[in-house]
Amino acid sequence: FTHKAAKFLEIKDRNYKQWVFRYTFLELEKDLGEFGDITTQFVLEKNETVAGVITAKEDGVLAGIDEIKYFLMDADPNFRQKVKGEFKIDFKAKDGQKVKAGDVIMEISANSHDLLAVERVVLNLLMRMSGVATFTRKIVDLVADIGVLITPTRKTLWGLVDKKAVTVGGGGTHRLNLSDAILVKDNHLKLLNNNFAELFKKLASLEVSTRFCEVEVESLEDAMKCAEMSAKYPVKSVFAIMLDNMSAEDVKKTVDIIKDKGFYDNILLEASGGITEKNVLDYAKTGIDIISMGCLTSGARSLDLGMEIK
Repeated sequence: FTHKAAKFLEIKDRNYKQWVFRYTFLELEKDLGEFGDITTQFVLEKNETVAGVITAKEDGVLAGIDEIKYFLMDADPNFRQKVKGEFKIDFKAKDGQKVKAGDVIMEISANSHDLLAVERVVLNLLMRMSGVATFTRKIVDLVADIGVLITPTRKTLWGLVDKKAVTVGGGGTHRLNLSDAILVKDNHLKLLNNNFAELFKKLASLEVSTRFCEVEVESLEDAMKCAEMSAKYPVKSVFAIMLDNMSAEDVKKTVDIIKDKGFYDNILLEASGGITEKNVLDYAKTGIDIISMGCLTSGARSLDLGMEIK
């Protein structure tokens, strides 16, 4: 629940719905511009009911089904402005499912003008989310035998939509926004003159419990200060230490010393910074609990999908 809070990334959650709205309805509004799809209006005089079949052009993990259902079927159709018709969707696959090139993802029935108007928005969302889910699944599979949790950072292009895609791929969420949990970063510490005692007194004085409380450090020395201060001034939330921009060897050394000092069972340990698919296994073997990777969302390639009229 601390770093894997997928329940907050469902359409029924107001904050998540706002993110989905942004990358569906607002994207559609921008795509249609002032005059709508002028090509379709000029070329196709008849606005008859047609079916568009979305298929995978490469292997991957599918994500974005719930979001497309909300966009085209469940939300108020007036949100779509110039696209007023009804959409019917026959879903052939579900979120988290592995698909192969040629597999049919869904079949959308609507009038031709409306279907062609939403085509790019639908494909962009499915391709982006599926690309993130596919890359995440690849990383999760690499460390599956070790049991470490793989999470994204807040270095995302699509905010919570990206984080939802990571969970579909088998990863966690980490912090969802600035009010979701406490994460003391290097700039906070600099402004406190690196006074760990003052910091932990403040953290321990909090009357409310957040989902987790975490402090970022970049050295073994500071990690030990955090471990010691967390024992002296316990916080009301689950406490975590982020070992940021440290080599796998230094992370292993830090984890071992924290174990030797008896702090290991009372805190979560996270490794972050510069971790990629090439070195993630090295970090996973250190005894760390969580690995956060900005590349899950900032570096993921969209999964190739396409739509053709039946």
